[in-house]
Amino acid sequence: MRLDGRIAVVTGAARGIGRAIAQGLAEAGAHVVLTDVQEGEAAEAARAIAGAGGQATAFGLDVSDAAACETLAARLERDVGPVSILVNNAGVIYPGRIDEPGAREKWDRTLAINVGGPFNMCRAFHPQLRATRGAVINLASIRSFVAAPNAAAYAASKGAVMQLTRALAVEWGGEGIRVNAIAPGFIETTLVPDREKTADREAAILARTPLRRQGQPDEIAGTAVYLASDAARYVSGAIIPVDGAYLAG
Repeated sequence: MRLDGRIAVVTGAARGIGRAIAQGLAEAGAHVVLTDVQEGEAAEAARAIAGAGGQATAFGLDVSDAAACETLAARLERDVGPVSILVNNAGVIYPGRIDEPGAREKWDRTLAINVGGPFNMCRAFHPQLRATRGAVINLASIRSFVAAPNAAAYAASKGAVMQLTRALAVEWGGEGIRVNAIAPGFIETTLVPDREKTADREAAILARTPLRRQGQPDEIAGTAVYLASDAARYVSGAIIPVDGAYLAG
């Protein structure tokens, strides 16, 4: 599954799943543009990819800023070339109940990034994706399917990402654009705050996951490379769980 000559944009690519996906796309031959609000970390990740023989550049980006997404799209088309792979990975989670102080602010910020971000990026890059008959890969979640306590905003946002994926697959299919989503299970990343990583939580995760372990970021990357490649040229509108059979139980 080669991606030689393709240009890919990955949001939230400074660390974790985003960085692993960027690395996987680069190893498959794509020129990868890593974006993140942590521009320095994104640049370090791009240097690591380049040091391993890949093609990578980095830009600072807040995906909740629609104007910034439009500016980046225009700059990349002018300076790098038309983008044919868009990976909407940037996301946040703020655990807590909806009746706690600050819940409204957490809700607004979660929706702005987790749902507004993919919306903004898809709008900004749509002309390039149409011209290249490209592929969009959104990051959904097992929380797109099943809820959990203290995660109302996150679950709502990931449910919206799932439906946005399906809606755009239908809307853009006639233009040759494929739109899919990956729904990770419990992956060992820094997205979950350390204070939430208790022994009881870890035990509950393992008990509910038939493979009896958490996933690693690079185990998401392989699915992303597949969805970006011609091997998946008839796959669109799919939400693919990568969750150790969590949802199957």
